[in-house]
Amino acid sequence: NKTIKTAGGKGLNVTRVLSEYGEDVEASGFLGGKLGEFIEQQLNNAQIKHNFFKIKEETRNCIAILHEGQQTEILEQGPSITKDEATEFKTHLTHLLKRAKVIAISGSLPKGLKSDYYADLIQLAEQHQISTVLDSSGQSLLDVLLSEYKPTVIKPNIDELAQLLQTKVTTEVE
Repeated sequence: NKTIKTAGGKGLNVTRVLSEYGEDVEASGFLGGKLGEFIEQQLNNAQIKHNFFKIKEETRNCIAILHEGQQTEILEQGPSITKDEATEFKTHLTHLLKRAKVIAISGSLPKGLKSDYYADLIQLAEQHQISTVLDSSGQSLLDVLLSEYKPTVIKPNIDELAQLLQTKVTTEVE
């Protein structure tokens, strides 16, 4: 029995893997509170560049319990992003796009953001001729795919693909 505390989430996991492969990568997104400080410290320790947008509320916590080969996740509700924070993040992203080649938009959409917010971010990337990879699910993924601004690539897992197609997908071959 042991406890390990790490900075994680879809976007940070992508960042970590790309960094381990020697890619010049920079993490960004919404970050707040003591958990936000912990995440920044973890990235500093791993020598991973980051440039987060600070929010008023606390970054959410996820607890993963591993027992006898099974994993259970307990996810906190997470912060609610204000309209001002949502708008200011777009300005923050615009500055980051000036030095990017590709951006990955990953994870669930925080509360407070409209379901097509990811489409807004993809539009900004397109305006800078930047390719986008979207790893999301549910209404936010559907809204992006129905919008004028589509990602270069989507990365749904089997469950997310089944939800998107509204049909059962049983193998990766299907």
